[in-house]
Amino acid sequence: MARSFNVFLANPAPAAERIGFSFITPRALPVLAAATPKGGVVERLRVVDQAVDEFPFDDVRRGDLVGISIHTFNAIHGYALGREASRRGATVVFGGPHSSIFPEEALRHGDAVVTGDGEIVWKDLLADHADGRLRQTYSGGRVSGESFTPARWDVMPLDRYLIASIQTVRGCPKSCSFCSVWVQDGRVPRVRATDAILAEAQYLYRAGFRLVMFADDNFYPYTLEDIAQTRSPELSQRARLGRDERLTLLRRLATEVPRDMHFCTQITMEVAEDPEFLEAMKQARIAGALIGIETITQEGLQATRKLFNASGAALGQKLEIIRQKGFPYILGSFIFGIESDTKETLDETIRFSRDCGIALAQFIPMTPLPGTVDFHQMRKGKNALKLLKPDYDYWLDPEHPRVLYQHPRLAAEQILNGIERAWKDFYSIRSIVKRAQRFGLMAQPRKFLAYLVVCRGLLTRYKRYGLSADSAVRGTNRRLATLLGRLALALMKRKPTPALASGGGV
Repeated sequence: MARSFNVFLANPAPAAERIGFSFITPRALPVLAAATPKGGVVERLRVVDQAVDEFPFDDVRRGDLVGISIHTFNAIHGYALGREASRRGATVVFGGPHSSIFPEEALRHGDAVVTGDGEIVWKDLLADHADGRLRQTYSGGRVSGESFTPARWDVMPLDRYLIASIQTVRGCPKSCSFCSVWVQDGRVPRVRATDAILAEAQYLYRAGFRLVMFADDNFYPYTLEDIAQTRSPELSQRARLGRDERLTLLRRLATEVPRDMHFCTQITMEVAEDPEFLEAMKQARIAGALIGIETITQEGLQATRKLFNASGAALGQKLEIIRQKGFPYILGSFIFGIESDTKETLDETIRFSRDCGIALAQFIPMTPLPGTVDFHQMRKGKNALKLLKPDYDYWLDPEHPRVLYQHPRLAAEQILNGIERAWKDFYSIRSIVKRAQRFGLMAQPRKFLAYLVVCRGLLTRYKRYGLSADSAVRGTNRRLATLLGRLALALMKRKPTPALASGGGV
């Protein structure tokens, strides 16, 4: 006979960094919540984002199931959470990107592991647990776009987040050497149905959000170059149809979502070559996007396998085209410590970031993430960056150094000093005011204050590892971060619509 149990879904984070507020909603937790059948063997479902809440260990009973989604930066915190839950008698299941790369490692800290996409196979896992026949591994594979599960947002404390997240596509056709996204999600884009995207956006509008992040690997997965290529007519046709589908999404966002809702996303610089797509993004009120600039030199682009980007004067020109014809607010991401970097290129990157017209920036150390080309090459000694300890699983060391390799031209202190100077220079009050003047924000006090708060909040919260490590930041000034977070929520959120369904997702 099947037994009943409680389910806890958790995003791990260290207690020392918790400020009761987070920049963006996690994605995996509400999706798995939606994939969890209501009633039946599951007595109660609880979703806990440790970035904003304590995990309720005292409520865990023997036989309950605790699902923990981990990425590399928060894996050590996830394993600690799993050990404590196991001590209290719970069955612990790990999933997420890091578990997919190192399932054997995750199994050393729990009872089962899910690799790949989890939303379809999750139901099978719950049924197996109820019947007492849980397997150690479950392969979720890659779910098709039509089968993406809409998030169940009613289980999340949405008043704690500044920006909500919606995923419209998984997979990226690029193969950047430092990125694990295409390794995890594949290079064939899996595009979600437009109706489902619009329904989720409308729900989040009623929940009080006025800014939503399309948390995609690459919002522009089909380029004009892909369509024009002649080596494969089939791929060209697929790219043409895919781009048309993205344009349809943008046009419907422009007309079917309230006009005071805006969006941001992640995108490649190739969109600068597509004026029609940029115009559609503008009409859809996509106000900004994270663009991985990474490096301003051609040598750096070569080293990172990102030659589809621009360098030098062409880089500034493309960013300006995007700002003028598409979206005004660009969050530029820069990597310090690429093998071609020198002290001079770091200094020039700091100057470029300040003067190129981007609204926000993050500066992160080159880190060999598991699963990436860089990780494998560095472990084999085939990279110009030589690991200090080739077999060092740094994510399991809470005190691991931020620079894990010997650089051919720079000492670790020079790289870290460059990162520190970049954050302080870009987010100085003087630089913020100059950018605000450029964007015309000085005449709009509320918008200027919101921009100031976001800028200083990013500096306070994310200057060590950037936005991608939201649940694993270290060194936060908690009092200041808390104050800035509350101000940002007051300035950028609205109260939920009274008619918002209390028991549904989307």
